[in-house]
Amino acid sequence: MHEKELIVERYLDIITRMKKLILNTLLVFAVTSLVLSCAKDDREINLLQQETSIESYVKTFSDKRVEVYNKVWRVVLEEGAESAEAQKGDSVFFDYAAYIFNSGKGFLFSTNKRSIAESAEMTQDVSLFKKWRVRLGSGELIAGLEEGLAGVKRGERCYVIFSSRKGFGPVQIGLVPKLSPLIYEVWITDVKKN
Repeated sequence: MHEKELIVERYLDIITRMKKLILNTLLVFAVTSLVLSCAKDDREINLLQQETSIESYVKTFSDKRVEVYNKVWRVVLEEGAESAEAQKGDSVFFDYAAYIFNSGKGFLFSTNKRSIAESAEMTQDVSLFKKWRVRLGSGELIAGLEEGLAGVKRGERCYVIFSSRKGFGPVQIGLVPKLSPLIYEVWITDVKKN
């Protein structure tokens, strides 16, 4: 009888340990899920704050045409020629100055315009001072800039503004901190229908 009691006692001990292990595993899973959920919620709050700030800034351009598509804002500072609008598959040639958005143009982190680079005392490889050409829809650009160029015309000058959702996201790229909203000043030099 004593041997049976030992077996039962061991069995109950094993069951108790398994219950503790399962409960601890569930607890770790719950805490991890909560932490990840909070981090995701914090990122979403940050994105909403960025987009609200962009909307407020764009409202200051009441005398300009503003296009909004999928949380990408384009403020047309100078209208382009009466020519075809750039669409997916078309080639767009342009100059740009890229800034971190801070209720307007903040820190300049890239440009292909020599005059802007020199006035900002940026040292760049001179080979970067050339017109950019991109085929819309090719995925060559970050999503916000590519989406913002849809509909531009030759001769147009505009701001393309977007949150980090459409920018570099949670990754630091060069001088651009992670989760940075961006504003590009863009000069469209040509649009080629393809």
